[in-house]
Amino acid sequence: ALCLSVLAGCAAKPQKELTRYSTIFYDVFDTVTQVIAYCESEEEFTKQMEALHADLISYNQLYDIYNDYDGVTNIKTINDNAGTAPVQVDDKILGMLELARQVYDTTNGKLNVAMGSVLNIWHNYREAALADDNDSNNQLPTQEELDAAAQHCDIANLIIDEDAKTVYLADPAMSLDVGSVGKGYAVEQAAQA
Repeated sequence: ALCLSVLAGCAAKPQKELTRYSTIFYDVFDTVTQVIAYCESEEEFTKQMEALHADLISYNQLYDIYNDYDGVTNIKTINDNAGTAPVQVDDKILGMLELARQVYDTTNGKLNVAMGSVLNIWHNYREAALADDNDSNNQLPTQEELDAAAQHCDIANLIIDEDAKTVYLADPAMSLDVGSVGKGYAVEQAAQA
């Protein structure tokens, strides 16, 4: 009788029919984010998407290299303090940077979040081109500019102190650009939550 009651307790409960819902966010990571989910009700979907969206906004602010946010220490804060002082950061930054280091090793340096100085040059040239209506004024960076910036991309200068929860860029001309890792890490963490 005891075995039967245990088995009865393990029986699968009938599940309500799931309906497919989708939404799109345009305000995180400078990209279009589409979410498709199967939920028992639209109310459940809305509740889950509000939580997911809030998580993605938080990650977007933490990993932003261009903007400051009230009360948020982010990648821009780390870049602004390069060569000056370690910056105490959120665990969400520490976890992502640890993953970035692993990916650097796995790809033999082909994916390097320490390439911010080089990527910033390309960003500035792209922004200048977008701001000018005359396409004939568009320019590419010189090889000399890129080579000079590339001297400041050594990931060994990314100093992470997990105990103190700090990140320090030992090279004052170094900067991080975590777009290559940050989006995927944020989506995975938000999905797990």
